[in-house]
Parts: sequence; C-alpha cells; structure tokens
Amino acid sequence: MNIVSTKEISDIRYLLGSSVTAPNMYRQIRATFPDSNVYMIFAEPIVLEDGRKIAWSSSYPGNAVCYSRLSDEDKSNAQDILSKEMGALVNAVKKFDDNTIVDFINNCMEIPTLDDVYVVGSGADRHVVITEWGFVPDTPGAEKGLLIKFLNIRKIPMKFKVVYNDDLTSAPFEDVLFEVDGKPMSAKSDANGEITLEKIKENAFVKAWDALDSEKTTLQTFTCYPDGNYTIKVIPKGDMKIKVVDQNDNVQPEARFMFEFDGQSVSMTSNSDGVITIEHLRNGTKVEAYQTGEAGTSENVNTFIYDRKTGWYKIVLPVVTVAPPPPPATHNMRFKVVDEKNNVIKSAEITVKYDGKTETLWTDADGYAELKDVPIGTVVEAKAKK
Repeated sequence: MNIVSTKEISDIRYLLGSSVTAPNMYRQIRATFPDSNVYMIFAEPIVLEDGRKIAWSSSYPGNAVCYSRLSDEDKSNAQDILSKEMGALVNAVKKFDDNTIVDFINNCMEIPTLDDVYVVGSGADRHVVITEWGFVPDTPGAEKGLLIKFLNIRKIPMKFKVVYNDDLTSAPFEDVLFEVDGKPMSAKSDANGEITLEKIKENAFVKAWDALDSEKTTLQTFTCYPDGNYTIKVIPKGDMKIKVVDQNDNVQPEARFMFEFDGQSVSMTSNSDGVITIEHLRNGTKVEAYQTGEAGTSENVNTFIYDRKTGWYKIVLPVVTVAPPPPPATHNMRFKVVDEKNNVIKSAEITVKYDGKTETLWTDADGYAELKDVPIGTVVEAKAKK
C-alpha cells in the first residue's frame, strides 16, 4: 500500500457518501474496469484503524509529490500525464454507452484543490493520481469541477502558414519570433512556408512577428484552439542579384565591392559571370555598394532600394581601355652587289638573315636588291652568292 496523503475525516464534507461508503465506491469503480488500470488515476480511500482519518493510497509505486510543489517544467509534464490518463479513463467510460456509469464517474471527477493532485513515481514511469475525489471541504475557495477545469489546460499543436504581406505568397525559411503566454520562443518556416508549435496550451495567448522586424510592425496575436488555422504575415524578402559590367556591357568577374545595408558592411566579389547575390534581403532595404580606393576613399558608389520583384540590378564598372603600343618604325634596306672592279652585278642572289628569319633577294639591272619594312635597329646579315 503506497500512502499518498491522509486526511482528518472531520475535515471532509462528502458528496458521494461517507467515510464508510467511500471505500465501497472505489471498489465499484475498480470493478467497472476489470481489464484496464484506468481506475488507478483515483487514489484508494482507506479508513484508518482509529476511525478518524482517511488514507489515500495509490497502486503505483514510488514517492508522491503534490502538484503545487512541482517546478514549472514538472507541472507542465504533469498536465500532459493527467490529460493522457484522464483521456484513457473517459474513452473507457464511453465504451459502456451507459449514462449511469458516465454520471457516476463524472461525479467522482471532482477535486477540491490542486493540492489533491499528486505525481507518483519518477522518470519515464510517472503517473498522476487524485485524492479526495468526489469530496469538497468546507474551506474558502473550494469548488466542484476543478479537475475538469484542470484538464481543459491541455496542450495541442498550433500550425501556422507564413506568408509575405505584400502578395500573401508562401514565405519559406523565415525566422519568426513568438511569445506564448509571455514565454519567448522562435521557429523557422519549412520549405512550404509552414511552422508547427507543439504542445501549446489550449486558449494560450500567442504573439508572433518577423524576426527581422525590430519594431514589431508585423506583430500579430492569436488564441490557441483545436484545429485552428493561423496565418503569419512577414516582411517580403528575396535574393538581390547584381551584375557587374563595364561601359560596353561586358561582364566583370572578380570585381570586389563593399555593401552596406541594415547596419552591416559585407565584402563580396562577383563570380565568373560577373554576378553578386545578397541573399534573404528585406524588401525596401537601402543598399549601398562601393569600392575602396588606394587612399581609402569610396569609389564607384552605387545606391539601390531593393524590390524583390526586380529581376536584376546592374553596376557599371568604368574600365579604362589601354591603346596598344604603336608598331615599331621600319626602314627599307638596299644592297648593291659589285665585282672586284666595282662593276655592278645584275641578277645576283643575296641571302639575308634577321630576327630568326631568312630571305633571298636578287639584284636588279643596276645591281641593287631591296629588303622592305625592316624595324629600325634590326641587325641584318647579308651574303651574296658567288
């Protein structure tokens, strides 16, 4: 016998009989569910030998701790356990389809205060039991139906659809901040723009707003209820694509720029297609792009107001075109072939070598041969064939 608590009989006003009949009622409840232990949510009333006290005993082993002495986290867990075990009891009663049994169990599901709710056991093997069921003490604040009210604090999932507030299209991968009954939490929408908060207390007051909205202009409020449909509107965002080109519209890869927006400075470099992408940028954000000169000055400054419906932005990077160097100056070289008596020799063959090239020339009727367009300063080797 695991005694949960004891109570002076003189302190109890009975709704369902007396200290004599209460144990009989417990046996009746237990006999109603011979193939199930759902009745064990009720502690067993046992009149002690002195006849002045009732001991409330649990069939579950382990230490018993009063609900009011639990931590907030353990109270929350106790609510989950009680909802589950009370749900099993209610479902078991419904199977009888007998209003007499239903009314009997409903009358038993009366407790005076939350101090009559106990958590028994530890770890994964914990259960909730109630004492003084069916009784109400003559104390201020005592009331019937408190267990039913307690069970109404059940936890259910809240499913949100996250959309952009300009066109109500789905907003995937958006960070959203929440306050649930004053407790902060956060979540990110999935690829379909949906968020599910698990185990939210029914009738909880919930606030939600865009995580990037420091002024909470997107703040919305909700009340948690079963099968509710909720929509969170967030600031439109998108990827800002910037193409860097020269004045002739040729793409400029490896162009490095500093970008300033939302109070931050980011250095980015254009890819092989001349493209720079700023991801997940809020609609309407002012973006300033510039390059840093050798003296630390800002050069090639561009300012944009981001609109996610604009496909491309462009930065024109002035590129100085360097003219090719002029070709080197050339000169024509003339060669004269004469014999030992200084007589000109016509149709004489001359071999010339310069810059790794070899050419063959023949003299004219006056004994001259000409090599044209030779760069000035070029060393030329010429030899007449004998």
